[in-house]
Amino acid sequence: MTEAVIIQLHPLPGKYTELAVLVKQMVAAVRGFPGCLQAETLLAPDRDEISVFQRWTDAEAFSEYLIWRSKQEDLQLAFALSAKEPDLRNFTLHDPG
Repeated sequence: MTEAVIIQLHPLPGKYTELAVLVKQMVAAVRGFPGCLQAETLLAPDRDEISVFQRWTDAEAFSEYLIWRSKQEDLQLAFALSAKEPDLRNFTLHDPG
């Protein structure tokens, strides 16, 4: 079943733009990962909010991505620019058919 993922990041004061640029690069890279159906960066600079929306073929594909991402240097940089760990929520998409 298709998985949807929403990740909310919390930039350090004064680091919004730097984190947003990094997140956009990370999202561009994930689009080519096996099993990724969609990956979008959601920005609300007036609220200092950065989120990511992803859709995956299934939970296993997302899990494999998380293992890969955990080994990438850009993830450590994103953590360094963040006030706290990202909020990550995943959902199984309901197929009404």
